[in-house]
Amino acid sequence: MVAVASPDLEPGSVVGSYRIEREIGRGGMGKVFKATHCVLPRKAAIKIMHPELCRQPGMATRMVQEASILEDIRHAGLVRVYECNILPDHRPYIAMEYVEGDTLTQKLGEAGKLPWTDVVALLGDVADVLAAVHTRGVVHRDLKPDNLIMTPADPDYPLRLIDWGVARLGPVGRLTMEGMTPGTPIYMSPEQASGQHIAAPCDIYSLGVIAYEVLTGQPPFDGRTLAEVVCKHITSKPAPLADKCNAPQQLCELVIRMLDKEPSRRPMAVEIRQLCNNILRALDASSADSDDDMEITVIEEVEPGPAELEFGVTELLPTMRKPRWTPQLDVPFAPARKPITPKNERDQVSGEIIPPRRLLK
Repeated sequence: MVAVASPDLEPGSVVGSYRIEREIGRGGMGKVFKATHCVLPRKAAIKIMHPELCRQPGMATRMVQEASILEDIRHAGLVRVYECNILPDHRPYIAMEYVEGDTLTQKLGEAGKLPWTDVVALLGDVADVLAAVHTRGVVHRDLKPDNLIMTPADPDYPLRLIDWGVARLGPVGRLTMEGMTPGTPIYMSPEQASGQHIAAPCDIYSLGVIAYEVLTGQPPFDGRTLAEVVCKHITSKPAPLADKCNAPQQLCELVIRMLDKEPSRRPMAVEIRQLCNNILRALDASSADSDDDMEITVIEEVEPGPAELEFGVTELLPTMRKPRWTPQLDVPFAPARKPITPKNERDQVSGEIIPPRRLLK
């Protein structure tokens, strides 16, 4: 099939093996479209670079690099790549796995902030993805709520970490336009803001900013200008989390460690994942203990008095299985024998009216 050359892709246009349905997003590097495979019953998200960026040196390479990262590192928290190619007008594109869900930004827009129990699970899941990529020498460099798609109904993984276009591959040369620092200022680490060495702790800091924001409803550092925000990231300390939310001390301490100005003092992704798992296990154990400590009240059975027997008053009590004794039957031809009566007056079933006892003659 022939791909379309028009810069403006309309519904029904064909890109590679996929037919465009509609635009679902756009960012600094390009637009994202929802599409369907022309033959297979498969949905895809197709990312196509903005035409003006194609003239910038190295920008097309970024798109190919993103596809390479997603193809090389297999993790359920990363989208799969189906196809990567170039349109006739020289714009590169990637056809990726399409996932249903809202971004973390959308969730924060609805709720303002999240319960701390949800934040613990979120931190552990993102840290698990980062542990996989950091081991391969890959740094995301633009970790923010917009790049986290929440997929709670997905059986494979509850989220996807997307947009690896500005990621850094260890010692590989920088793929950055002259004078431009990749990343979003509010979530940018101090070393990233000051143009220093970029490594895995950079992503940990950004994840700490996200955790702080979803716990309190606001990022740790904000300002009226870009320079003010960058200055706070480099010089200011965040306000104590304990004063702004009801999260447990262990979680608050973890987030503050992630926001340390010194990269070497920040925890690694593997440690964050382990600590979050420990907090969740402790939470589950505490819930189980509270269930075990539930008070059970037993109502004692009371024998009916004369008034209750006369008028047939019964009392409703919790169901308790007790042996039911057959009362003595007044049968004339029955042989003389000891009557069948309850062994004990306490064995009488609650509310049962026992006729007067008479011995057979």
